[in-house]
Amino acid sequence: MMVRILSIDCDYFIAASAQERDLYFPRGGDEIPHDTLRSIWKARYLQYPQLADIDVIEQFQAVKNHLILANIKEENFFRSSTHKSIKDIIDKLPEHMPLRIVNIDFHHDYYHYYSGGNYCNCGNWLRRVIEERPETEVKWIRRADSELCSLEGEFPYEHDTDITSVFDEVFDLVFICQSPEWSPPHLYHRYEELVRAALHSGSA
Repeated sequence: MMVRILSIDCDYFIAASAQERDLYFPRGGDEIPHDTLRSIWKARYLQYPQLADIDVIEQFQAVKNHLILANIKEENFFRSSTHKSIKDIIDKLPEHMPLRIVNIDFHHDYYHYYSGGNYCNCGNWLRRVIEERPETEVKWIRRADSELCSLEGEFPYEHDTDITSVFDEVFDLVFICQSPEWSPPHLYHRYEELVRAALHSGSA
């Protein structure tokens, strides 16, 4: 039996291009202390006032509506501030069980070691899963200008910019992360909206 996992990183929905993110957003890190991160973002808002005008792309509402209708059981729904937490969930699944991961994310999360050399972090969790479970099926839903390359070259698994393709699949587990290092604070409530949508579906 294959376990189908839908992973959603809220940084996917931010209505900012890769170039704008590089310019306006702070240099990302993994799990920056809350007070430090708040100060970093405050400085970016002061330097780039246009940050406050950024909202989410129209696909946000479509995904939110889909989560409401998806009938996700509460015990099969997970949330976290950091994407690396998804590996803890996957590690609890039997090793022999095949996986399919559909990852809605601005980044492919197939990077190598970084952030102090931590074995697993928000940028390499998918690589770690595949190293340990090489038969895992992967589909990445990306933005048109998402970075496609890792050290080995182009992201080697299925990827697509059509988020509606996700709506045809049924998932056993759903995971949503906030990624506050890559999401402007005035958009944090969008993460909570998705969480409420998923929880509402399980109680409907």
